[in-house]
Amino acid sequence: MKLRLFCIFLALTVSVIYPPRVQAQDPSFVASVDKNPVGVGEQFTLSLTLNNAGMSGGKNLQLPDLGKFHVMSGPNQSSSMQIINGAVSSSITYSYILQPKEIGKFTIGAATIEVGGKKHSTSPFVLEVVKGSPRPSQQTGTQADPRAEIGDNLFLKASVDKNHVMQGEQINLAFKLYTRVSVSNYTVNKNPALTGFWGEDIENPKNISLTNETIGGKQYRVGVIRRMALFPTQSGTLEISPMEVQTTVQVQSRRSLDPFESFFRDPFGQTMNHIVKSEPIKIKVDPLPSGAPAGFKGAVGRFTMNATVDKHTTKTNEPITFKVTITGTGNIKLLESPIVELPTDFEQYTPKVSDNISRQGGRISGTKSFEYLLIPRFPGEKLIKSVAFSYFDLGKREYQTLRSPQIRLTVEQGAATAVPIVAGAQRGDVKLLSQDIRFIKVTNPSLSRKGEYFYARGEVAAMLLLPLAGVAGAFVYARRRQTAMMDAAGYRNRKAIKVAQKGLRQAEQALKAAGKNGMQVSEQKLQFYTEVSKALWKYLSDKLDIPPAGLSIEGALFAVSQRSTNGDISAALKSLLEICEMARFAPTSLELSSMQKTYDDAKRLIVELERILKSA
Repeated sequence: MKLRLFCIFLALTVSVIYPPRVQAQDPSFVASVDKNPVGVGEQFTLSLTLNNAGMSGGKNLQLPDLGKFHVMSGPNQSSSMQIINGAVSSSITYSYILQPKEIGKFTIGAATIEVGGKKHSTSPFVLEVVKGSPRPSQQTGTQADPRAEIGDNLFLKASVDKNHVMQGEQINLAFKLYTRVSVSNYTVNKNPALTGFWGEDIENPKNISLTNETIGGKQYRVGVIRRMALFPTQSGTLEISPMEVQTTVQVQSRRSLDPFESFFRDPFGQTMNHIVKSEPIKIKVDPLPSGAPAGFKGAVGRFTMNATVDKHTTKTNEPITFKVTITGTGNIKLLESPIVELPTDFEQYTPKVSDNISRQGGRISGTKSFEYLLIPRFPGEKLIKSVAFSYFDLGKREYQTLRSPQIRLTVEQGAATAVPIVAGAQRGDVKLLSQDIRFIKVTNPSLSRKGEYFYARGEVAAMLLLPLAGVAGAFVYARRRQTAMMDAAGYRNRKAIKVAQKGLRQAEQALKAAGKNGMQVSEQKLQFYTEVSKALWKYLSDKLDIPPAGLSIEGALFAVSQRSTNGDISAALKSLLEICEMARFAPTSLELSSMQKTYDDAKRLIVELERILKSA
């Protein structure tokens, strides 16, 4: 008993010395009942809850018309404080025990109260009274099932702002936790599988802000635990699978007549873990209309484009930076590099891609830039042709094509990369000596038979034909390269594994950075799984000749199964893609060992897929 008294004294002392930080919220006044419908002879509780008005409460409480009910007791006043992940809310509740007089549907009107000179009103709602007998009251001292007390007082709900969209159109998804019990903490056990979607988290604060909602006459405290922007990458009926959350709930498990036991038992009740799960959501996705421009690569939204160079006058073998920037609202992360046509004597390197994404206001917007490094090899007046970018405008419901102006460059002769070596002899005047006899050579002369010429020898003929053979070989190589470049699908197929390995090298750098920082920086973990995911999807798109906008896990597995009967490969691919998909949205629960295993599995899987798909 002394120990319990000491714990209570310590808790009160700490609360006085270190008061919690309370985030001020606007007051609200809400009416609710503990059951609806209710039996004609059954008692129920009407609660009028004043939120965020301080412990002093309000004044001049005005009740609605309760003429259809017997008022058994009230008002009974109670106060409470709720803390979830740092968000604090307080409330004062005025409760009345009522008993209906007759069967029917009755409207409980608005109650009013004054707070700080301002009047607040509850929203009216309908209470249904059905035929039935009063429920037997629970005997004091009996045990109560804590989970029965939770019942429908705690649930997780997923909602979207629209469930019928076009392919590539943004959908806002929110997961809300509704509670009428005390929840002290929660953890996400299972994130939803977003098959057929590209997802981005939006506006997810560290501390949850609690609001109040009334459902079926019952008031719930509501906190949004996750918001996402989804972009469907394929058409058809797609499903957002459930999210599973484990909550820590405090409930009163039993009652007792013993006043000493009631005083010394835990005032917060019994703590238990309770799992809640949202319902799946069906989304109908219409395909984009036919008639897409030739350069369309799946961009949906509203965009503008700008193309610039860092200088208009340069010299041979000196680099030029050519930058294409796309700005707008839509699926910016999925935008691909536009086709750039350069003069044939320009050397072009793989563009550097960067983006700046804004998630404010529930919309994904920002810019994506493609920066090309160009090196002119020959002098003259050069022309970078107009760059075309096509997208589907959701507002106008039609395809739009943006074109940048042509860019003219002046390339002057610069320093050569290597000084050419020209061999030659100095010319000298020949003097004729006024002598009849010249100097006689004493060495043995080299003689040849009459009628035999040096160019008739085999090695000389071979040397003469060698330049012709080189020209012919260069011509054949150029024709084959031109044919290969025209076959874009074949070119991507052959380069697929090199592109994938380059992406995995970027993932390896993120993995090493995460290890050096002790796994404290979640952005590096997110970057790692993003790079692995991009490498896998890019490889599958290039190797299977499927546009990225039409690629999904099911589609990729089907295409692989058409080329190979090895079921283990398909299962490994599906598992790895799902791991990356889930890890991108829950990176804080990942360990370095899991990231290393994902990296090793991705390297082995790409090599095995290359062996299978190359021989198919």
